[in-house]
Amino acid sequence: MTDDAVGTHKPGSVTRIRLINFLTYSEVEFRPGPRLNLVCGPNGTGKSTILNAMCLGLGGEPRMLGRADDCREFISHGKDKALIEIEVQPFPGKPIHIFRRAIDRNKGSERGRGRGSSTYYLNGDQTTAKEIKDIVSNVYHISVDNLCTFLPQDRVGSFSSFNPKQLLEETEKSLSPSQHLYKTHQKLIELEAELNAGGNNAETLEKKLEALQADFGNIEREKERMEERQKALEQIQLLEKKILWLKYDQQREHCLALKQTKDAAKKQLAEARKTLAPLVQESAERKSKLDQLNTRFQMIDREAQNHKKGCEKQIHKFEIHQSAIDEDIINLQTMEEEARKAERMLAEAQKDLEQHEKNMLDQPDASQVKKEHRDAEQEIRALYGPLRGKQREAERLKSAWRQATEEIRAHQTSLDRINDAKIARRNQVFTQFPNLRKVTEFVQNNQAKFRRPVWGPVACEIETKGMNAAAYLEQHIPKHIFKSFVVECREDWNDLYKLVREGLKLPINILTVPEGKLEAIQRLYSNEKFEDLKSEHGVIGYLDESLTAPDPIMQALRNEASVHKVLIGNDKTQESLDKRNLLGYLSKAEDGSAKPLACCIFSSHGSKSHKYTSTVSRYSNSTSLRVDDVNAPRMLGACVDDARKRKAEEEVRNATENANNLKSQVEGIQEDLDNAVQLHQEAKARSKAIKTKLDGINKLKRNVDRQKKKVEDLRQKASADNTVAKKKLVEQIKKRIKSAISALEAHALSHNELMETTVNSAGVRINTTLVDVEHRTVAEQLREAEKEFVRLETAEKKAKRDLADAKNVMNATLRECTAVAPLKDDSDNPLPLKAELEELPVDTVEEAIAALEEAQVKANTIDNNPDILMQYEKLKAEIIETKDEIENLENSKNAKIQEINNAKASWDAALTNSLDKVNVLFGTYMSELGCAGEIVLKRGSALAAASQSDQAYFSKFDQWGVEIQVKFREKSKMSVLSAQRHSGGERAVSTIMYLMALQELMVSPFRCVDEINQGLDERNERLVFKRIVQNSTRPPHEDDSMNHSGQYFLITPKLLPNLRDMEHEAVTVHIITNGPYTFNNPTDWNPDNFVELKQGEDADENSPEIANSNKNGTSSTRKKRRVS
Repeated sequence: MTDDAVGTHKPGSVTRIRLINFLTYSEVEFRPGPRLNLVCGPNGTGKSTILNAMCLGLGGEPRMLGRADDCREFISHGKDKALIEIEVQPFPGKPIHIFRRAIDRNKGSERGRGRGSSTYYLNGDQTTAKEIKDIVSNVYHISVDNLCTFLPQDRVGSFSSFNPKQLLEETEKSLSPSQHLYKTHQKLIELEAELNAGGNNAETLEKKLEALQADFGNIEREKERMEERQKALEQIQLLEKKILWLKYDQQREHCLALKQTKDAAKKQLAEARKTLAPLVQESAERKSKLDQLNTRFQMIDREAQNHKKGCEKQIHKFEIHQSAIDEDIINLQTMEEEARKAERMLAEAQKDLEQHEKNMLDQPDASQVKKEHRDAEQEIRALYGPLRGKQREAERLKSAWRQATEEIRAHQTSLDRINDAKIARRNQVFTQFPNLRKVTEFVQNNQAKFRRPVWGPVACEIETKGMNAAAYLEQHIPKHIFKSFVVECREDWNDLYKLVREGLKLPINILTVPEGKLEAIQRLYSNEKFEDLKSEHGVIGYLDESLTAPDPIMQALRNEASVHKVLIGNDKTQESLDKRNLLGYLSKAEDGSAKPLACCIFSSHGSKSHKYTSTVSRYSNSTSLRVDDVNAPRMLGACVDDARKRKAEEEVRNATENANNLKSQVEGIQEDLDNAVQLHQEAKARSKAIKTKLDGINKLKRNVDRQKKKVEDLRQKASADNTVAKKKLVEQIKKRIKSAISALEAHALSHNELMETTVNSAGVRINTTLVDVEHRTVAEQLREAEKEFVRLETAEKKAKRDLADAKNVMNATLRECTAVAPLKDDSDNPLPLKAELEELPVDTVEEAIAALEEAQVKANTIDNNPDILMQYEKLKAEIIETKDEIENLENSKNAKIQEINNAKASWDAALTNSLDKVNVLFGTYMSELGCAGEIVLKRGSALAAASQSDQAYFSKFDQWGVEIQVKFREKSKMSVLSAQRHSGGERAVSTIMYLMALQELMVSPFRCVDEINQGLDERNERLVFKRIVQNSTRPPHEDDSMNHSGQYFLITPKLLPNLRDMEHEAVTVHIITNGPYTFNNPTDWNPDNFVELKQGEDADENSPEIANSNKNGTSSTRKKRRVS
């Protein structure tokens, strides 16, 4: 067939799907065909992942898939980000839409559903989820939330359990682009509910009117009292305005009095200014004369000071000469005394010299002592060489011993670090989850606040038995369990949650193990079977045996992660999984039950490890397999490594033995070194003693030489002639006496001049004193006059300020009066308020305040109810409105009935027409299977529209529904499809036939069904597959290659042999070969070569020689349009 017969992609159908780090795929791209897409492959390879990606990539929520509530759960294990990219076929002439959704594990709330973890893009530009959903639903009419068009594997059971109302709603949504039938149905339900709710409105309104009229009488009386209170309030307002004007009058009179005070102060100030002027002039004259006298006195005083300084200078000269004379006389006397002293010192020095020379005769020969000293030094040098060698050897051994000691300490530290894996593990955990450190510290510091011990986090309480065990535990146990804390009672759960989540505002996961008890467990396999697994298949044990932990932690891991049901194996286990169907053996129940068991086992293959998880379908009891690679541990990696520990212990022992050997060598050489040091020190002591003796001889010789020089100096000094020096000194004394006499004569002259200047200064001082007294007298009079002037000036300024302040207050009061209580308009005409204020019987502020207090008492005796007038008017209006409602109720009822009947007519006709077509097709398809079926529209029971007297009736629209009635046996009767009555295979057949009957009427550009054929017998599966192919591959209209039934995705883990319907060119087959044992290079797999090979094998099998020996062989695989 040509592409014209197959058709092209319909607008809105998926043309490309690209996934990165999404569930089982690290990176992959799919290109679906325009019509039927058959996706098949083993369980766990990622078939359903394609549908999950289509749902999430087109703006769907995880809950629609029934698989998880958080989109972050779809990120591949060990990865932080995932990407979904979907390209859809555009309308002719319109741009292509490429939808992209990026999911980040580190974004969004920890306790939320991951909404904040997704970022959406449209054609490469960032956008919102709302815009994606608007384009998907409104432009392309794609409904990923409608199970009639999008049926994931985990929602198959949900579809077959729909009640008739739910089935009708899902059917209505899929039959029109704008969901017109569904929206009209919902509108009819709303109108009917409104009409039913108004059935008793007439009687209710009559009672309401009576109550309103009774309340109206009470409110009217209250209104009259409020009017009296209002009059009192108006009187209060008038009195308050009157008080303002009375205060203004008082302030005006006060301003006039202040003006008179200001004028009097101004007059007194002028008179004071006239008195002040003569005093100022007289004071200035006295001040000038006083300044002249002070100037003359200062001049005479300077002259007296100069004479005084001359006297002092001459006295100072006399004292200097007198001091020099005394000193010269003393020197003359000293010269004679020194001559006598020199003779005495010479005699003593000669006597000391004789003694030193006598001592020199008692000393040994200096040359002999020098020779002894040279011999001693030579002995020291001879001993120093061997001593230094022994010292270097000792230092070398000590350094080696210290280094060996450091090696012991380093190896011991390494061993301690290996043994203390708990601290390292805690650091690793807290590095990944900083908030967890804060919570842990808080729990440790506040244990007293809890009734029983609080354990955790779980990751910090576990001790693993090796790196493989740590990797297996991290692969199997969810991350949130590792971060959890364990409590032993519900009360502690509540307290811990409030203290951390509400108090510290930090996230926390809490598990409860009642009383912290470790419960007895029932292993998954019997002892006999487990022994067989160990001996034949290399099973080592259970996962919970690979760790140690406190009882509450162990019980929590068993409760939450079933670690006691997971097996651990080795390379032999991997071989059994590959070649001996170990998973089949594990899934087989020991009690003979046909239902398989779910199982989980870890195996190793060289340096790699894998996790095999077999799950059992809730609907068909079929098993599916998931294989995951085991990554290196991140949190529990800091466990005790036995090999490293043994190596560290061996290094500690070797280093200790080496250190002990070196210590023995150090002790041995130290004894030789001590002997050599003693000999060397003894030689140095002898050399020092000889040196001391030689130094004594040299010192004594130096003393003799020094004493000889001293004797010679004293002899010269004693024989010296000092007659000339004495004569010179006498002449010097005579000259100094003459200079002293001259200084005394000059002093007498300066003293006479000083006395004369002092007399003149006294006369000037007396005149100055007299003038100063006169000046102070005038100045005092001037100060008094100025003080009085300042006082009068201050009084005048104060009077001006007081008057200005009073005017400001008066003007402010006037402005307030004019604003609050104006008496004239803009044209200066009297206002009514002026007459009202004049009529008030008060003339003073005191009288007005008394009248105001009386009016306030009257107003306060009546309770203030400011809403009474509003209530009065509101109640009056409500009475009128209620009367109008009673009058218009009948008209409104008739209008709603007419609206319901009009909407129902077109909706009922369109719905009935569509379901009739579906019924015909559904019956035909069921009859092809040898069964019977029909689609029945269940209408709601008849109900009076408003009252029993009305003739117009309508249905209960919220009770309408669609029933799928089927009959699978000839003698049985038609019955409604249900989980209680029909088997899983019967429900699957009915569901797929109903969807096939709907297919031609659906508006969605593509439909998806996941594993709907599971649980069918071979005959029904063949017929069902044939029907799917026929409905999904009908040729498009001749004039439009896009006008066909649309794109269809069928997900299945297996296909029956000899399915002839797969030969259609409109069928695109996608074979999923994803897993740890696929080709390392995708190009190694060539589908065309595989098909050609299989065709050759089938040709051989059909030859006459092989036909008889291979009666059960499969037929050849014919060429498909596309295989991916």
